[in-house]
Amino acid sequence: MGVRVFPSSSASACPFAALLLVALLSVACSHVVYQPAPVIPTKSPLPFSAKVKITEVASYMVEPGATMVADPRIENRVTGTSGSVDPAKKQWEKSIADYLVDRKTFTYVSLDSQADLDLTLRLNIYIDPGVLFKFNHVYVARIDASLVSPRSGQTIGYMGYGKAPGEVSRGGAADDRAPINQAVQGALNDLFEKIEQDPRLRR
Repeated sequence: MGVRVFPSSSASACPFAALLLVALLSVACSHVVYQPAPVIPTKSPLPFSAKVKITEVASYMVEPGATMVADPRIENRVTGTSGSVDPAKKQWEKSIADYLVDRKTFTYVSLDSQADLDLTLRLNIYIDPGVLFKFNHVYVARIDASLVSPRSGQTIGYMGYGKAPGEVSRGGAADDRAPINQAVQGALNDLFEKIEQDPRLRR
C-alpha cells in the first residue's frame, strides 16, 4: 500500500502583456506545477517499492510547426528555453509521486526513504506556437526514465510521450497550466504502461 503524497499548489501565475516577446513566454512554464487528474489504477502492478527522483524539469519554445513534421527529434528545433525549473522540482516530484500512488504501479512510493527501485525522471516540455499563430499551440511532454533492475542490477531506460493542444492567446501561466497538465499526464500514462509491461521487472 502506497503512502499518499499530496501535490503542492501551483505557484502564482505571472502577468504578461499581450505583445510580450515569444521567447519570454516559456518562462511561464516555470510557474506551472503538474496537478494529476483522476488516475485509473493499473491492472499490472509491480511487486516492488520505488523511490522517485526528478533530475530535471525544463520547458522550451520550438520552431512553429515543429510538432507537425516527421522528425521526432523535437529538441533539435528549440528556439528558446526557460532552463531547468529547479525551485519547483520538489513540487513536481511530489505531484508525480501522488500520480503513482493513485496508479498503484508500485507497492510503495517514496521521495526520500529506501526502496526496491530507484526511479529517476527527466521531464522536458516543448511548446509549438503553430505556423503564423493560425493554429492552437501544441504542448509536447517527454519523460526519460531510468531504474535499476532488481534482477540483473542493470539500469533500464524508458521514454514516455504526451501531447495536448493549447490556446493561441497564451496570456500567461494560466494558459499553459491545462495543456501542460494534459501533456504530462499523457506522458506519464505512456511511460508507466511501458514499465508495467516490461517482463524484465517480473519475478
